[in-house]
Amino acid sequence: MTNAIHRFDNAKRRRSDEHARQAMLTPSYLLEPVRALMGGFDLDPCTEPDNPTGARRFYALPQDGCALPWAGNTVWCNPPYGEARDRWVEKCIQAAHAGVQVALLIPAHPDTRIFQIAMQSCTSILFVRGRLKFGVLRENLRQEAASHGSALFGFNVDLSPLWHLGVVVQPVASQLRLFGSAA
Repeated sequence: MTNAIHRFDNAKRRRSDEHARQAMLTPSYLLEPVRALMGGFDLDPCTEPDNPTGARRFYALPQDGCALPWAGNTVWCNPPYGEARDRWVEKCIQAAHAGVQVALLIPAHPDTRIFQIAMQSCTSILFVRGRLKFGVLRENLRQEAASHGSALFGFNVDLSPLWHLGVVVQPVASQLRLFGSAA
């Protein structure tokens, strides 16, 4: 247990957007099928300066892509995974209400308030099989895997063609309200 204790450090949830360990790039085995499904990305609001997602337009630190305008028809969003992700989820939902197709990758924590808000607003959810490997090397030179499962939310995007990457769920908004939704 002592070897894995760092993975359950609650301080990781409290990191700022700018923290060096927030930069966990989406592995290509997930990113490429999503890019193909959406026909590319018009915007990636929270990426690295070298634009690894290949978005036509992108924001990278020190820019705050959550506060800047989101133009385009397709958005890829893999936000920082700390508590700051709440505002990113809310921004994705706002963009979806404006008709934008959004793919949002966040930790699969269905017990949290923000996850449930996203679930009530999305078109589909892909619960990614296994834990994502972000390509970040640990001290022992093995790839670092997420300490949690991941979920990809599709807002105005049907993720069912990505069934081979995990389990796809298509929430029915009326049923969510029927079973005690706060919406």
